[in-house]
Parts: sequence; structure tokens; C-alpha cells
Amino acid sequence: MQAAQVTQVTQVASSYAIGQSLGLHAAMGGATCRPCCEDGNDSNQMVTVETMTSVADAIKLEQHDKSRLTSTGFLGGVLQGRWRRMDDKSLLGRIHANKMIWQPLYQHPPTTLRPAGEDRIYMDLEGSRHEGIVVFSASSSKLLINWSDGEIWTKDP
Repeated sequence: MQAAQVTQVTQVASSYAIGQSLGLHAAMGGATCRPCCEDGNDSNQMVTVETMTSVADAIKLEQHDKSRLTSTGFLGGVLQGRWRRMDDKSLLGRIHANKMIWQPLYQHPPTTLRPAGEDRIYMDLEGSRHEGIVVFSASSSKLLINWSDGEIWTKDP
């Protein structure tokens, strides 16, 4: 499977999970709105689904450009910066040189982030592996990490 196809599969899987949480039904490659009223024609009650774009597509990474990846970190260095938990907006820490430097309140040593694919990362924290999908939210213009435990991080501008 080519990288573009893997990205599309990842996007569909991510869209499916997001859509399911919003009460949407997936149908062969896309999500469709569930009728909100009996006849399903009341467009005022329909839910808008946010478009998520693969970070690899958003920043147009080229797989053969190894020097750029080495000098700025994987994913072109776009993960570097301050990160917050989406639910309560609390500052978790900052990513620098592919390590999460936690806020002192969490009492964690720096945690190494590793690539797990074109737009996936993972970290081992307190004996557990956490995998994340890195996406760019077109509507909020923010970078997000959707973690395997359900937590979502947003990058500060």
C-alpha cells in the first residue's frame, strides 16, 4: 500500500471514530448524517463534521528529504512547542527535540516521542505505550494529537 493510500485509510478511520462519537453513521468511505427528524430533510438540525487533514499532507513532507527530518525532528519539527489537553485546556508541557518536557505538576521526566508511521507517534509513559495520530484541524487551524487512550492534545499557536 502506498503512503498516500495509508494516509487516506488513516483519515477515514479517524473520521469514522470522530463521526461515531458525534452520532454519525459511516458508509463505505465516508460519514453521512443521521436524520435528525422523521423525514430527514430538516437541514437546520444537521451536524457539521470537521475536516481533519493528515499532518504529513498538510506540511507536504517528502520521504526522501532525510536531512530536513534529521535537523528538525520527525514530522518536520511541527510538534515542537507547547501542548494542552483539549478537554480542560491545561498546559501539559512542551515538545522539544522529540521529547515531551512535562510541566512540573506532573512529576514526569522528559518522555521521548517516536515516529510510528507517516502521521503517527508513540511514547512509553510509566510502563504503558501510548500511540497518537497527529492531525491538522482545518476549522480551528490547530495541530492535534489524538491519543489511543482517548485524550486529545492541542498545540498552542
